[in-house]
Amino acid sequence: MNQPLAETIFWIAAVACVIAEVAILRSTFAARYAIKSELVPASPRSSELAWAVIPALALSAVLVATWQRIEARQTHMQMMDHSGMRQSMQMRSAHPAQPRS
Repeated sequence: MNQPLAETIFWIAAVACVIAEVAILRSTFAARYAIKSELVPASPRSSELAWAVIPALALSAVLVATWQRIEARQTHMQMMDHSGMRQSMQMRSAHPAQPRS
């Protein structure tokens, strides 16, 4: 996969993850103001908040690690690009020359 395509896919995925996490956090905080029924058991506010924030933090760590790998790959590919170098001596071909008859 070429570098611009990898970066484009990364940023599309990162934006989608941020939108999803904002929606999750928004719904968690909006539930605080909702009318609650006594018939439906509710979990404590701290556990709801933890189940919303911990995945967001883990996803942030994954996105940072992914971006570092993309950048490291780009640096590696630049180091491995020897197209601008000139060879100082002739390279032998892989097939030996056939004797002429």
